[in-house]
Amino acid sequence: MTANQPRQPARAASLHGLVIDHTERPVVDELAALRLQDPSDADYAAFLKNTPSIAAIAVRARHHAEETARFVAMVQNTDEATFRLHVGQLFSVVILNNIANIAVALLPARTAVDRHAKREQGYAVLGTLDGPHDNPLRSFGQIAFGLRRVDPVQVAHDAIAYAATSERAPEEPGRGTVHSLEEQATLNAWLAQGIDTDALMDEALRHVRAATRFARSLRDDDLGPAQYEATIAAQEGAILQQLIILARIALAPQAHDARARLQGACDEMTARPQARATLELAMAMGDHLRSMLASNRS
Repeated sequence: MTANQPRQPARAASLHGLVIDHTERPVVDELAALRLQDPSDADYAAFLKNTPSIAAIAVRARHHAEETARFVAMVQNTDEATFRLHVGQLFSVVILNNIANIAVALLPARTAVDRHAKREQGYAVLGTLDGPHDNPLRSFGQIAFGLRRVDPVQVAHDAIAYAATSERAPEEPGRGTVHSLEEQATLNAWLAQGIDTDALMDEALRHVRAATRFARSLRDDDLGPAQYEATIAAQEGAILQQLIILARIALAPQAHDARARLQGACDEMTARPQARATLELAMAMGDHLRSMLASNRS
């Protein structure tokens, strides 16, 4: 639901009753919103130190999850032809939800509110898995969202801090947009756009080269305390930017070779189990979505 498109007052019982909005608006997914354009060394460090609110991203993720559930409920009273007419909206909100979930997993949680939001979103993702107790993705999800070896005292503290905040997500200019099923033109146009995976891979490699340069500086240069801290932040910022790009490729509906493209990079994250688990989760989400899309076209 964009700022200038209020939700209709009455909820439709079937897809026949959707009040379609034919205005096409821009869509900014959560990973696209996190990407830096031609970053400087200072940009990398500033990004790491000022990552956006995880709680706000989680609110937007829940919105798209609710739109997905709303579509599924309406399908029960909808014929096949009408379902086909609107299924693009379903795929779009599913993708937006998946992207937001992975963004939540990737970003470091530094405040009590963000730690709570990240854990709660992780539990929500685990709850969507088929056979959640024996699904191999469960382990990846637990690691990605930091759900293993949780300190009960910190959990309670974080929950109290979260409860004390407003229910409303903070405004974040330039962040991800939220959309509803009624926005057919917007969602279908975005779904049809696709992404240039070759260009994204080149972008990811630029971040890798930057991170390598920062690592070399940390090892070889005579850095003062402030420079050393800034270089570490820049290195971590570059690695996080690389992960953001790789995750977006993993979740792309058109990236049928995503796993082949990303497996090497994923294997290189052995020393970063949370990053590796998040990429594995993103690849699995992308594989499942691409399978759904293929089935719908057949």
